[in-house]
Amino acid sequence: MHAKTLSELPHPSGRVPLLGDVRSVDRRRPTQHEAQLARELGPIFQRLLLRDRLVVVGGAELAKETLNEQAWGRVLVGPLAKLREIVTSGLFTARTSDPLWGQARRILTPGFSQASMRSYHRAMQTVADDLAIKWEKNPDVDVHGDMTAATLEIIGRAGFSTPMGLLGDHEAAPEGTDEFVAALSRVLAWASESTNDLPIVGPLRAAFAAPGIRRDVNYVRGFVDSIIERRQKDGSAQNNDLLGLMLTTRDPETGQLLPVDNVRDQVLTFLAAGHETTAALLEVALYHLATDPRIGDLIVAEELSGNRVLDYDEVVRLRRIRALINECLRLYPPAPGFFRIARSDQELGGYLVPAGRAVFVLSLAAQRDPAAWGSDAGEFRADRFLNTRLTASSPEFFAPWGTGPRSCIGRQFAIHETTLLIGSVLSQFRLTVNKPFELRLRERATLRPEPFRIVATPRGRA
Repeated sequence: MHAKTLSELPHPSGRVPLLGDVRSVDRRRPTQHEAQLARELGPIFQRLLLRDRLVVVGGAELAKETLNEQAWGRVLVGPLAKLREIVTSGLFTARTSDPLWGQARRILTPGFSQASMRSYHRAMQTVADDLAIKWEKNPDVDVHGDMTAATLEIIGRAGFSTPMGLLGDHEAAPEGTDEFVAALSRVLAWASESTNDLPIVGPLRAAFAAPGIRRDVNYVRGFVDSIIERRQKDGSAQNNDLLGLMLTTRDPETGQLLPVDNVRDQVLTFLAAGHETTAALLEVALYHLATDPRIGDLIVAEELSGNRVLDYDEVVRLRRIRALINECLRLYPPAPGFFRIARSDQELGGYLVPAGRAVFVLSLAAQRDPAAWGSDAGEFRADRFLNTRLTASSPEFFAPWGTGPRSCIGRQFAIHETTLLIGSVLSQFRLTVNKPFELRLRERATLRPEPFRIVATPRGRA
């Protein structure tokens, strides 16, 4: 039996001649809408807009097939392609063929070794301490604002030896941090929404928004330039952080230093992608901890024992928190999907994907596939990963950090800071909500909760 063509793929109902599946477009919640379509249309389907056909893979089994590096490769499409207009050669946005990508990856890889992570731990702990002080003063917690502040502070202090002034130590912070955060938020929203604009309407909207986006882009670039310039002028500054590595380390293969404009791309990548994805993960975790305080009580009883300050080795041993983090990543991956390109003709789910054709792997759907994860795949279970060891032969699809040589270089950094912050918070506070509510997610290049509030009561008074 011959494989079917991509034009024969299932598609949403209500297709309009010439325009295609315009009725199925949701520019503000695109991947969440596609996850719903995956439940209706099956593990692989299409969406057609004018002549552009998007092939979506939402089933775990087919998604796992695309992880084969011999058959499939990484391709820059969607919001990341939009962000490439701002961060030309960052680790996430550079083309693999770009020599600067390989150079930056080789230079930065030692910056995420265990020895480096131990050196970052103290800076991360200072952020956890500042967050606790804030919550002790005001237990009515703005989760979105505080996780934005905490993750930017950790990247600033641990990665660049630069306090951002969002949690304590305002005097040492670069000028204009608040404006940077606001401008960056608008740029991320633009990257997501413009990728999913309707034909005809989209270009008009883009033209109208262009002047404001250019101002925001110039501002965030200028802010990062100021961080780099401060380091270059400060001869006493340490060079064993990420910024120091980029400015002073020669590529072991070429012997070259990174150009300063590429250092800017990497710093901006860490500040933008690093804080946004980790903040999203933390917000999901805090939502579940606050709406079901028994989860936190169990973690405290079994793993924390009232420890206010956790050393590096203690953080590594927090198995229940790691399981909680993985379950949050499974159900609500901050990067809800990624594109893969066929290196040669491939058959996927009975359909022929020609060489050079890209498909969108929808992690948000594949990581909830009942065929792989069981009948409770859509339910949050904090202990799901306690006794689950995923291997290449496991039926489950779990790829929140991407795949292959372009997977997230900062994975261990993000896991450690998230584990540390959750452990520090839980050891000191019992988290609750004033009244139950559902978690709502918004999309701006990442999948992140809508702002919400929780109550942090010191455990001695809980």
